[in-house]
Amino acid sequence: SILACTISQPGDVILTKRFKENSKDSIGGIISSINDQKGVGGFFAGYSARLAHVAAIVTSQLVVYDYLKQLLGLPATGS
Repeated sequence: SILACTISQPGDVILTKRFKENSKDSIGGIISSINDQKGVGGFFAGYSARLAHVAAIVTSQLVVYDYLKQLLGLPATGS
């Protein structure tokens, strides 16, 4: 999950900028704009919030999964 967040973060930043500003610029132009304004770090804006969001989702999925397994009489994961 962390690897997926890291790899997809720059693309999400580019798309967010495009839609937020209703930009008609090309993807290359948006990339240049982000790089010129904030450098490479600009592509990882909001990264920590995204990691927290993904961690909460994955944790809740695992808890629900184990709970449902126990309701069905199956052993919980790691048992």
